[in-house]
Amino acid sequence: MLLEEFLQETRYLSIGHLYFHEAKLTLFENAKKKFAHFVTVDVEHEMKTFPDMDVLLIEIGDVSKEKLKRLVSLFTKYKPIVTYLFTDDIENKLLLKFALHFGITDVLPLLNQEKTLLSIFSKNPNKLDEKLHLFKKTELETKIEQFFPFFLFQGNHLVYANAKAQRLYETNEVALIEDKMYCDEDVLALLENKSDAHGMIVLDDVYYMAIVKCFPKKNEKILTLMSDFPRGEIKDCSFMLNRFDFVDQLKDRLAQQSVTQTEIALTFILISNSEKLSKNFSGSALHETLKRVLNLLFDLTEEDQALVQWSPNLYLIMSEKRHFEHVCKQAKHIQKELINTPFHPQIKPVIVTSAMEIDAIDLSQSIEIIEKINTQTLVPHDVEHIAYYEVAYLDNILDEGEQIAYLMHHAIQNKLPIKLLNIYKGLCINTTSTVLKMSNNTYHISCENLQGYAMQLEGETVLQASNFPKDIRAEVAFLDIKKSFAIIKNLSFLPNSANSRQHTRVQTSFRTPIVIKYAKRSSAQGDILDISVNSIAMKIKKLFREEELKESKVHLNFSLPNDTGEYGYVIMDIDAKVTHISQLDEDHTKVVVLLDDLPKPYDEYLLHYMYARQKELILEIRRATKAYN
Repeated sequence: MLLEEFLQETRYLSIGHLYFHEAKLTLFENAKKKFAHFVTVDVEHEMKTFPDMDVLLIEIGDVSKEKLKRLVSLFTKYKPIVTYLFTDDIENKLLLKFALHFGITDVLPLLNQEKTLLSIFSKNPNKLDEKLHLFKKTELETKIEQFFPFFLFQGNHLVYANAKAQRLYETNEVALIEDKMYCDEDVLALLENKSDAHGMIVLDDVYYMAIVKCFPKKNEKILTLMSDFPRGEIKDCSFMLNRFDFVDQLKDRLAQQSVTQTEIALTFILISNSEKLSKNFSGSALHETLKRVLNLLFDLTEEDQALVQWSPNLYLIMSEKRHFEHVCKQAKHIQKELINTPFHPQIKPVIVTSAMEIDAIDLSQSIEIIEKINTQTLVPHDVEHIAYYEVAYLDNILDEGEQIAYLMHHAIQNKLPIKLLNIYKGLCINTTSTVLKMSNNTYHISCENLQGYAMQLEGETVLQASNFPKDIRAEVAFLDIKKSFAIIKNLSFLPNSANSRQHTRVQTSFRTPIVIKYAKRSSAQGDILDISVNSIAMKIKKLFREEELKESKVHLNFSLPNDTGEYGYVIMDIDAKVTHISQLDEDHTKVVVLLDDLPKPYDEYLLHYMYARQKELILEIRRATKAYN
């Protein structure tokens, strides 16, 4: 990709060319003249007025602590999508440590040549490519925007309302529209959310699906209203309460209960994957799905029961004069109907239905428990003294194998995208896939070359999707990397999420012996299994009991490749804390240690190694898969 093509594709992004004193990359000069979104800034003199940028191209030249100090304040305040550093010394330890800490995309030589840019634009896809894809969609979405009332808020103030929104509120004055919106309790409740949200509101006897999209970085919110159905299309909507009316009614019922002894129970219908659905699917498609969910809930609500919308992802049914056993039975029936109803070809809400008797608790306790259900923070201790019953998602499908078969069948029928996850020598490989078909308890899936290569090495993969209640592990039965095709078998749920790594770990390029000293005078030898910036996992040739080492301080001695050391190696002589011990076989123990606040120069040695090793692995897997392209 040439520079002009790149700038044309990134016309919706802001790009900053930063330098100290004098710009050496003069090939950017023409870009600055032709493209308004490309700006050049002298870090020494113009940083006070520097705006937030999506892409940063920073000339640092010769590295100094003063220059890095200025950049630290920049990266503390702003979070660009990608950043490239251009330097006279690409092996500088201080700069590499800085780059690793702040997630710099790459460190490149400061050469005023076109090939320097080609090395950027020809690399494999990264976060910038994803952003470019998003902005291509934006052009289409901008055209669609004219069909819906659309509002933009900066902080708590409305700053823009499109023509459709102005017609809806019968004024083109933004301040008047804002006043009218804040007088509506339902709209106000939605706008008070600090994350993405959606819900039903009524304006002039018309029901709208209101969708709020939050942009915390810019302190902005976008509200879109969508409606293609009149009041009559949602059944018995006069019986649906908002949270404010519901609290008032519940307060009255609890006050009367002390005299009448009437049984009161609540049924909760939680869309537990609401946030994932909002991120993965367009507003109109999600609107249709939630409209159908709401219609079904009205059908399932019995006579004299009240349906309540507590939040965009939580609905309640308030029941009176019904035994709790009947309420639980109804909750189970609601769950079954919601699972078996095809709301949308691709969108699958993950529903968690529960019921609670509130005879023994007051209004404050009731609201506290409802809000914990809403935020999915409820724990058994919260309801141990209350009659509470929960119907988990897929409770109507008891066998794990049948549950997985149901989820995979749904993915095939509706062509749902899934994610595959593998680990290549410590690096996470996570790409999109599609389930093509099912055959004799096996599944045919697509897979990208990088993913296929990692699957070939591991012999398995992990499947992830927004409608999967848990990640699914699968064995690889057949693989054709060149055709981007695989067959998987023996699928099972993982007890915990596969995305549990706090720091990137890498395996060493060759066997790395390590000596561990413990209990003052004792020692043992072994090999490093993998290493990160704050931990080391090792295989020790000795059997340990957990109580011997767990949580104890140990001393480690090993070497790492480094050009500054004698014979190309440096000795790591450091202290650590044991956090995990497990027996590998009859002769070996796996020991994991935590590295906390390594002293200089050991912290720099480790950072340099991690940075270099990650780049090695990326190049290694690219070379390995080149033959399959």
